[in-house]
Amino acid sequence: MYLEYFGMSKAPFQIAPDDRFLYLSPKHAKALVYMDYAVSQPDGFVIVTGEIGAGKSTLVKRLLRKVKEKSVCFHLSFTNLKDNELLAFLARQAKIGIDRNDKVSLIYALTDYFKEITSCGVPCILIIDEAQNLSQENLEDIRMLAGLEGPNGSMLRVVMLGQPEFMNTVNLSEQLKQRVKLHYHLVGLNREEVGNYINYRLEVSGLKASNLFDEKLVDSIYKISKGIPRLINKVCDSMLMCAFSESKVKPELIDFEEVAQDLMMIPLEDVSPSEDNESSGDALIRIANSLESLDNKISQLMNSVDHKKEKRFLGLRAAK
Repeated sequence: MYLEYFGMSKAPFQIAPDDRFLYLSPKHAKALVYMDYAVSQPDGFVIVTGEIGAGKSTLVKRLLRKVKEKSVCFHLSFTNLKDNELLAFLARQAKIGIDRNDKVSLIYALTDYFKEITSCGVPCILIIDEAQNLSQENLEDIRMLAGLEGPNGSMLRVVMLGQPEFMNTVNLSEQLKQRVKLHYHLVGLNREEVGNYINYRLEVSGLKASNLFDEKLVDSIYKISKGIPRLINKVCDSMLMCAFSESKVKPELIDFEEVAQDLMMIPLEDVSPSEDNESSGDALIRIANSLESLDNKISQLMNSVDHKKEKRFLGLRAAK
């Protein structure tokens, strides 16, 4: 709703991963280099871990965009699988027709498929997101597939991404641990990177000015988000919505604590004393005015959309 108000063409802080907005901090750039290494080497096997919202899924989208036309890529974005479901999923993605669904039949079918593809010089790549949910049996199946040898070495290259606890599971299997070539842990952005991240996404969204979020506000966003991109997005999106609803030129620090509470990022008991001193009546009036302003803006937007539809309909009718 606030895009036109601030002069943007795309939503800058949406939660869904979008690699068009990928800010390659030194940390994310290094993680992407490791992932590139895995898909470029016959025996590539790389694990990238990071906290929830650190940007792993966005990196996966960028990687898929780069490799999809030069390789056969298996992408597994859900990992709550049991028994032979992982192998069956890969066979389904490869469009392999098999009569039996037992593990031995699936392994033979996938092996033949990998041989056929890699013999033509095309790599096969398995990219798994949310790897922390994989069972030990799933991991053993992946280790076994990654160890399948063809004329040019291993036939399946593997990139796995998961939350930090995933490495505890990996370390339970010495065979799997030895198969892994590289592991990189993605940490949150530092204070300077948070400012650069916010400005970069605003620039990609089409905003020409780069001072929409002042330094003090960025300080607060950094502290509450700990540099995690998804949390930065949540706060920034809500701050822009708040500024839009109150017809402000840009987000203001005075609204930060209220927004953070609404996003369940600050417990109510942690509100600063100065906020407690504000009378409940004044607070309610301010909230009511904001909601009324937002309702008016939504109504204006809807009327504008209806008007455009009506003009288009009349134009089409006149053309006939």
